[in-house]
Amino acid sequence: MSVRPTAAPEIEQLPEPPLRRSREIQGNILAAFNKDYMAFRYVRFPDGAGGRGWLSVMLNTVSVTAAVEDFNEEFSLSRRAYGQDPSITATWVGVSLTYEGLLQVANRPADVTADLESFTAFTQGPARRAADLGDDGTSAPQYWLFGADNSGVHAVLIVAADTATALNEKLENIAAADAAHGVTLVHQDDGRTLSGDLRGHEHFGYKDGISQPGVKDFHREDRDHPGHRENRQGTVLVEPGEFVFGHKSESGQPPAAPAWMNNGSLQVVRRLRQDVSGWNQAVVREAEKFTPRTISPDLLGACLVGRWKSGKPLAKPQNPVTGTGSDDNDFTYENDPQGEYTPCAAHIRRTHPRHFERSQRRRIMRRGIPYGPEYTIADDESDRGLMFVCYGTSLEQQFEFVQKIWSNNPDFVPGNDTAPNGIDKVTGTVTGEYPGTPDAHIVLADGSEGTVKMQRFVQTTGAVYAFTPSVSTLRKLAANQPLNTKG
Repeated sequence: MSVRPTAAPEIEQLPEPPLRRSREIQGNILAAFNKDYMAFRYVRFPDGAGGRGWLSVMLNTVSVTAAVEDFNEEFSLSRRAYGQDPSITATWVGVSLTYEGLLQVANRPADVTADLESFTAFTQGPARRAADLGDDGTSAPQYWLFGADNSGVHAVLIVAADTATALNEKLENIAAADAAHGVTLVHQDDGRTLSGDLRGHEHFGYKDGISQPGVKDFHREDRDHPGHRENRQGTVLVEPGEFVFGHKSESGQPPAAPAWMNNGSLQVVRRLRQDVSGWNQAVVREAEKFTPRTISPDLLGACLVGRWKSGKPLAKPQNPVTGTGSDDNDFTYENDPQGEYTPCAAHIRRTHPRHFERSQRRRIMRRGIPYGPEYTIADDESDRGLMFVCYGTSLEQQFEFVQKIWSNNPDFVPGNDTAPNGIDKVTGTVTGEYPGTPDAHIVLADGSEGTVKMQRFVQTTGAVYAFTPSVSTLRKLAANQPLNTKG
């Protein structure tokens, strides 16, 4: 029985944006799989026929945008109305194909190869791009659990559920489909929302997933603040073509792509192992080096991330009245060019400079979840970290640009080349192209100053680039029908 209140707020009486009702776009791209339990399955097809048969089964369980967002809205509305999570549940499934997987199941693989000639990062795969992204040393592909060999993974399946029981039941059904069609499980990762005070946080302890882009034609526009998302202070609406093919992008035109990619999206999956003990010790050590007075480890950690562990930003809100509360997202760095409040090396400043020219064209839709046991002093050796997932329509100009040109470049300061600098100390690492110092130099408004020398405490242990097709394209692939290659 639904617990949806009978009196809907005024916002729910407004016309729905067109993409909100999409049954072509898979869930988790625009409408998030906001679940406590997730499984990431990386599989390999035995041949084209086996892969197509497997896709035919998956089509019966793939979740679409309209269904996922219906659930998310009902859940949120019930929680606001009654002050607690409702008892409604659902299980979601998303299917993506690597370049090699597409070639396996496509009716005319040569046409697919020709169509994707300009999609260099996707066709090469993350292992061949690793050095440029700083994935070297212990993060190099030879140490990855999956993705090092481009031919190893053909499809990525993300399964999300509200309970462990529901997740396991769905996984049993999927395993049966694997066996029936000769599909091999290469690797599986299990994501879990952390519990208690760490709920909604990642293993270093910082609240995660706060600043997501709003999407035109999917999210409602704020009538009092045109260009911004309704009820999300500071959230600028971005053209949908930055995340889904076949729709207008920030350039004014849809991204160049063959028609069969319409309503699909490129997906990045990265398994990021976190050394929590090493991070904690380094923050304590480096905080003591600040002059003329030391700063607290909590403050230094916030400087390196850009937010306190609660999620509250170091930056002051644009509107001191409305820019507060659970979102804490109504701010830019225009009034902080030297990084005196949010250092220029801070993770959130590096990955989303906000007011910096054309930054909306670099936005990615992030859908991460922690994996592994929660950190304790008694257990600092277990494998734990973040399953990083993002979607966009250009790997080169979105995910790779942010990682390489913004996070990893010690000389990059949005709009001010004289400000104290240094690479992103959370996920960044200096590559051969940027041989400058990786140290983060921080000068705060109160005069506290220090140079943070820290090794990398986030290690890449697996990566995949994949394409999340529309439901129509999945049907054509499963039925062994030629794809429409005309753009």
